[in-house]
Amino acid sequence: MNKSQKEKRQRRFADIIITVCVTMGVLLAGAVVYEYHRLDTPLPSGVLGTLYGFFGGELLIICLRQVFGSDVVKQAKSSKSTEEGNYP
Repeated sequence: MNKSQKEKRQRRFADIIITVCVTMGVLLAGAVVYEYHRLDTPLPSGVLGTLYGFFGGELLIICLRQVFGSDVVKQAKSSKSTEEGNYP
């Protein structure tokens, strides 16, 4: 597997994770809002914050990695190999 195929695979995986996080956030928020509407009770502000906080953390990390184009694992490996004197 060459480098471009590996990068495309990583990008596709990140896109799938982003899609899953957004979908789960929307579904959970919709279910909670529907349940509070069905019970005719006011919706506490902390409920949606908790729901989005769980999935939003993972989504934020992946989005920042894609925006800035950095890969922490790749950078750690390259810095480790240069410190040991093994240049790529």
